Amino acid sequence: MNGTMFVLGGTGFIGREAVIQGRQAGWQVKALVRSEAGAVTLRQAAAQPVVGDLYQPESWAAEARDSTALIDLTQPRFPTRLSRSAIRSLSAKRQAMTRATLTALQRSPVEARPVFFSVSGADDLEPDLENTVSEHSVLRGHPRGFAHIGIPVRQLVEAAGIEATYVYFGNLVYGPGKVFADQYVTGLRNGSARIVGKGANRLPLTHVTDAAGALVHLAALPRTELVGRTFLAMDGTDTTQRELLDYTATLMGVNRPGAVPAWLAALVAGAIAVETITLDVHADPSALLATGFHFRYPSYREGVPATLTMLPRER
Repeated sequence: MNGTMFVLGGTGFIGREAVIQGRQAGWQVKALVRSEAGAVTLRQAAAQPVVGDLYQPESWAAEARDSTALIDLTQPRFPTRLSRSAIRSLSAKRQAMTRATLTALQRSPVEARPVFFSVSGADDLEPDLENTVSEHSVLRGHPRGFAHIGIPVRQLVEAAGIEATYVYFGNLVYGPGKVFADQYVTGLRNGSARIVGKGANRLPLTHVTDAAGALVHLAALPRTELVGRTFLAMDGTDTTQRELLDYTATLMGVNRPGAVPAWLAALVAGAIAVETITLDVHADPSALLATGFHFRYPSYREGVPATLTMLPRER
């Protein structure tokens, strides 16, 4: 059996899957929850709930000591419209959450501290001259999209002097939940889904199963292979926004979506949402693959059909 994995955000979209896969891989999994309802969800997955308040480290820090990995998947609640003012508020909240977590780690004896897994998205990374992001990428000099959250969070972690690794997912983590299911699949069914802009941008993608799988896989690596390193858990297939939505519509047997200008989409969804969904980069996951990780869904052509079978059928 592996050691102990402590998950923050263990009842969320990626967190639930990480808890399940962690248990399947033989980890003892603990996860912080705020309510008995969350505790029930974790017990059903054979994980150990730790009821506490993230902002009060004394309520849970002792349970995280001597864990192998502390995986941070916490996020504040997002509004429907992601404007620039909204992202500033979200960033402040997310930084406060990170400070509380780092305080818990810093109060623990050095020898008892787990490796901290800082998780973010591709928006944070500056593409190179070939428009590629990789484990060698630096942080963007001018934040766009969710980098307004991710960059200051990483800077807090780096300044804390703890042992950490940095894992980046695609700008769209798709699967049976969140944006893909709630907005794209539902929107395609009722005819409201739209391509933003021309849809030719290469949108970094990660299936939720692979997002969680990468975290569980990396947690099992020797500490020396993790600390200070960056890993991209993105499939790297250069799938365009249009390819993803057109293929999904075809599988569903519905009309392919039309397009809407980015400026108009920003009025409805907010500028930050538009910046995130229109990112155009090639993602290079070679550092992750070199550790022996294999994507269960190496592209949308495998991931989308699997996702649709997991979703309830329209009556």
